Amino acid sequence: MIPQFILPSNLQLKAETIYSEPGVLYIHTAVCQKYSACPICGKRSKRIHSRYSRTLLDLPISGHMAKVKLKARKYFCDNAVCPRKVFTERFDYEIRPYYRRMVRSNDLLMRMALELGGNTGAAISRYVGVPVSPTTILRVIKGVDDWAFKKGKTYGTVIVDLERKEVLDLLPDRESGTLAEWLRKHPEITTVSRDRYGPYALGVKTGAPHASQVADRFHLLMNLGEATKRIFQSKGKELREVFTLYNDPKRGISSRVEIEQPAPSRLETAEPNISTANIGVARQHKFDKVKELHSTGITLRQIARITKLARGTVRKYVLMEQLEKRQSRSSTNLEAFINFLLQEENRGKTYRELHKSIVQMGFNGKYTQFCCKMNEVYSMQAFIRTKPEAPIVVKTWSPTRLSLMLYMEPEDLQGNEDRDFLKLLFETLPQIKQLEQLVKGFKQLFAAKEDGLLKNWIEEAVKSECGLKNFAKNLLKDYEAVNNAVITNISNGQVEGQVNRIKNIKRKMYGRAGFQLLRNMVLAKSA
Repeated sequence: MIPQFILPSNLQLKAETIYSEPGVLYIHTAVCQKYSACPICGKRSKRIHSRYSRTLLDLPISGHMAKVKLKARKYFCDNAVCPRKVFTERFDYEIRPYYRRMVRSNDLLMRMALELGGNTGAAISRYVGVPVSPTTILRVIKGVDDWAFKKGKTYGTVIVDLERKEVLDLLPDRESGTLAEWLRKHPEITTVSRDRYGPYALGVKTGAPHASQVADRFHLLMNLGEATKRIFQSKGKELREVFTLYNDPKRGISSRVEIEQPAPSRLETAEPNISTANIGVARQHKFDKVKELHSTGITLRQIARITKLARGTVRKYVLMEQLEKRQSRSSTNLEAFINFLLQEENRGKTYRELHKSIVQMGFNGKYTQFCCKMNEVYSMQAFIRTKPEAPIVVKTWSPTRLSLMLYMEPEDLQGNEDRDFLKLLFETLPQIKQLEQLVKGFKQLFAAKEDGLLKNWIEEAVKSECGLKNFAKNLLKDYEAVNNAVITNISNGQVEGQVNRIKNIKRKMYGRAGFQLLRNMVLAKSA
C-alpha cells in the first residue's frame, strides 16, 4: 500500500508504484480526472488523442529527492471554431503547463530565494532535496537581468508608508516622470515627505498636485552643513592666519594681532579653492619662507640649507604661483618633532619608542608614516649636533570639523582647545560669529515649529555677509515644502532606515540580482 499523503490531496492522481535509487524516490502515477478543458475556448473534452510522460520534482521525502512520474494525456478539442485542435491535459491544482516542479515545491524555492538570494539559495536547495541552479532560483521570483544600483551613477526610488512604516514600492530610477506615473495610480496620497532632489518635487507636483509636500529635515541640515563647509574652504588664507595666531606661544589675550578683513565680495563664495584647500600649516610656512628668501636674491642652494629642504623642492616652490594640495599620502605634523627626535638622548631608542613618545606629545600620524619619514631624515643628513629646540605642536581644524563645531553648544565641544579656538576665531573674523548665530537659529526653527519664523530667518540670511545668501535663496525656491518641514511633525527619517535595509538585501544577492528581484525581496520582507 502506498500512503495517500505522499501526493497532494487536492490533485486527482493515483500512485501506482514507488521505487527508489540512491538519494532519489520515484513515484509512478496515473491521472484520475475524466475530462480536461481546452485552454483556448474552455470547452471540456473527453476524447483522448494520445498519452505522454512528465517528470515533476516534488517535496523531499525522508531526505530523499522525490520525482513524480506522471502519465499525462492529450485531448481533441471538439469546438469547430477553436484554433487549437489538440491540447495537453490541464490540472486545477499543483501542476501547471511546462512546469518541471509541483507548485508546492516551487513555493519552497520562492521562499528560499526571497530570504537567501540566488547563489546561497541554490547551495541550500541541494541540501533540502530540491536542487536547482542560481539562474533557476532567480527565475522563480522573476528577476534576471544585470541592472544594479551604483553610488554616484545609478539611483532608484523607495516609497515608504510613514504611518505603517512599510515599503510600498521600489522604482527603478529617480526621474520625475516615473514618480509622477506612480502617484497617479495612488490618488489617496495627500502628503508626501521627500528629499530635496529637484525631480522629486516636480514628480510630486505633476502626479499628485493636490498633495502637500514636506522637505526632509535631515537633508535640510545636511545642505546647511555643506554650505557652511564651503564657506570655511573659501577662507583658506584667513584660517591659516588664525591657526598661526592660535599656535603662537607668545600669544596673549591683551596682545592679539588684528587680521586683515577680506572684502565682503570675497565672503560669498559658492565653491572652495580646491587646489589650496586643507594644506598643512607647516608646509605653507616653508613655501612662504622660500618665496621670501628668493625675493631677496639668495641662491637656491642657500635657501635649501636654511629651510632644510631639498634643492628640487626649493626650485619647485620658486616656480609655483601658489602651493597646491599634495597628492601623495596624508600629511602629518611630524616636522614639528624632528628636532626633538634628533636629540642626543634619543639616538639609541627604537622607532617604536620614539613614536610612542611623540604620540603623547600630539603627533597625529600612523606608525608607518613615522617610519618612512624618519628613514628619509636619516638618509638625507647626519645627526644634527646643534642645540635642539623644544617641539612646537601645531593644532589645526579642518573645514568639516569647523562646520560641525558651529552646530554644537559650548558644553558639547571636545575639550578646551575647541572652545578657545572658536573664541579666537569669532574675535578675529566677526562674519564667522554671525554664521554661527544663523546656523543655530536655523536648527532652532524645527524645535519652535512656528509659522513665519522661516521667512524671517531667510530675510536675515540674505542680508548677512557671512556667506549663507545662496543657501537662503535656494530655500525660497522650495519654500512651501521647507516651511511644512518646520511647522509639522512629519519626518522622513525612517526612510533612511529602509534604505539601509535595502542595501543589506542587495548585498546578499550581489551578482545577477536585478531590480525586479530586489523589489520582490524588499516588498516581501516589508509585508
